[in-house]
Amino acid sequence: MSVNAVLYSEWTKIRSVRSVIWALPLAVLLLVGIGAGVSGSVGAAEADGENFDPVQFGYYGMFFAHVLVIAFAVLVVGNEYNTGSIQTSLATVPRRGLFYGAKLTTGAALALLAGVVASVATFFASQKLLAENGAAFGDEGTVRAIVAGALYFPLLAVMCMGITAMLRSQMLSMGFLVPFLFLVSPVLAEIPGLRDLAWYLPDRAGQYALRIHLDAAAPYSPVTGLVIMGIWAAVAAVGGWLVLRNRDA
Repeated sequence: MSVNAVLYSEWTKIRSVRSVIWALPLAVLLLVGIGAGVSGSVGAAEADGENFDPVQFGYYGMFFAHVLVIAFAVLVVGNEYNTGSIQTSLATVPRRGLFYGAKLTTGAALALLAGVVASVATFFASQKLLAENGAAFGDEGTVRAIVAGALYFPLLAVMCMGITAMLRSQMLSMGFLVPFLFLVSPVLAEIPGLRDLAWYLPDRAGQYALRIHLDAAAPYSPVTGLVIMGIWAAVAAVGGWLVLRNRDA
C-alpha cells in the first residue's frame, strides 16, 4: 500500500470510533473553558503573588485537558490490540515501519490541530479576562508560550502512543499513563528529596514551557522544558517501534 493509502486508512480508523474522534475537541473545550474560568476569578492579591505567571495561569486547564489527550492516544493505538484487529492491519500493511509511522503521524497531526486551536484560544481568552493582570500578545515570551501550548498536545500524544505500542493494551496503558501524568509530578514536587526529579517529568517540563516569567526553582529555561518533553516523546516512539518490530501481533 502507498503512504497516502495507509495514512487515509489510519484517519478512517480514528473517525469511525466516536470515543476517539471526540476526545480532542473535548480537550480543547476543557483547556479553554477552565482557563477562562480561573482567569476571570483572579483578584489583585493573587496577581501580586511572587510566582504568579499570567500566561501559565491561563493554561491552568492543561493539567486536566491532557487526560483526554492521553485517552485519545491510547485509543488510537490500543483499539486494534483490544479488538484483535492488529493482526488484520499488519497483514494488510506488512511494512511495520510504514504502519506505525502512519499511525503516529495521523494521531500527532490531529493532536497538533487541536493544540493550535486550544492554545491560541486559551491565550487570548484568558489574557483578556485577566485584564490589567494579564499579558499582551507580543510581550516577551508570549509567542513562545503559545507555540509551546500548541505543541504540548502532539508531543503528549506521540509519547502516549509509543507507550501504548510498548504495552500493547488499553487497560495497562491508561492504568500507567493517567497516574504517571496526573499524580506523580505533583506528588514528587512536594517531597524535598525528589523535587528536582519532578522537573524532568514530561508534564512538568512541558507545562513550564508555558511560562513567560522564570521560576527561580527551575533548573532550566522554558524552551528547555519543551525540549525535555520532546525527548520523552521521541524515546517512547522509538520504544513502541522496537516492540512492534520485534514481537508478534
